[in-house]
Amino acid sequence: MHFLLSLSPRLVQLATVALLAALGCAAQSRSLPALTTPATNEHRTGEFVWFDLLVDEPAEAKTFYGKLFGWTFEPLGDGDYDTIVHAGRPIGGVIEHAPENDTEPDDIWLPSLSVADVDGAVKRAQSDGGAVVMEPRAVGARGRVAILEDPEGATFAVMRSQAGDPASMKATAGDFVWVQLWSRDHEVPVRFYDDVAGWNVGEVLQHDEVEEGFFETEGKEVASVIELPWNNVHPHWLPYIGVDDVDASVERAQELGGRLLVRGKHVAIIQDPKGAAVGLSPITAQEGSNR
Repeated sequence: MHFLLSLSPRLVQLATVALLAALGCAAQSRSLPALTTPATNEHRTGEFVWFDLLVDEPAEAKTFYGKLFGWTFEPLGDGDYDTIVHAGRPIGGVIEHAPENDTEPDDIWLPSLSVADVDGAVKRAQSDGGAVVMEPRAVGARGRVAILEDPEGATFAVMRSQAGDPASMKATAGDFVWVQLWSRDHEVPVRFYDDVAGWNVGEVLQHDEVEEGFFETEGKEVASVIELPWNNVHPHWLPYIGVDDVDASVERAQELGGRLLVRGKHVAIIQDPKGAAVGLSPITAQEGSNR
């Protein structure tokens, strides 16, 4: 599992509702490809199964992530959406958006949660104090999608994929391996995601003065929630990518124009050249060894 043992106030605040609304407008006019080909027709309900990067200069971002993780990119249609391909498998997307302003980075990784019923998840989210950034809609072969904010403002998408979700398999370096919610009050997201995603909290760990709880679905840990120790950081979801060597990956990211934000005992958080934050975690770690 993936968590921080030491934290730094250098982590930047991530994107705004207006940015995500821009994604919604773009998705409305776009037919996105299926998550997986051929179709699996199976759904990993309650798990994050897709990750989209919203960025104002896709070419620079693709160069950075391609050289850092060995990803390749398959353009769709007019070229403002690219599917991220790793080890021959689609794992996410890069979508171009217009920046809110030219002085502050507003690029962001947006994780998508597989749910059985998108419209039902949206209604439960609203009942529990969440907000709808993008109303449910069909997006071509991708399936039905909505974008939500939890009661603290952390943004994520809910999705019912038309062809099924990517099959669960052993992660390799370059895969998304974990997703972590940075929250101000554990009790708020615990109640919210229990209703929206069907999660419950299993083990809760104490890291110095920071507490982390692990979300479970059907006995499987799928995400975690960690306390935010800084007032100037907005609650958000942070994805982690597996790497063979965290220190070497941080060094390579810096060579490519990225920036180190946090270095923990086992993991790191970096910022790409356009401002999006992502975590790095050792792919060789055994279950529970990072605890």
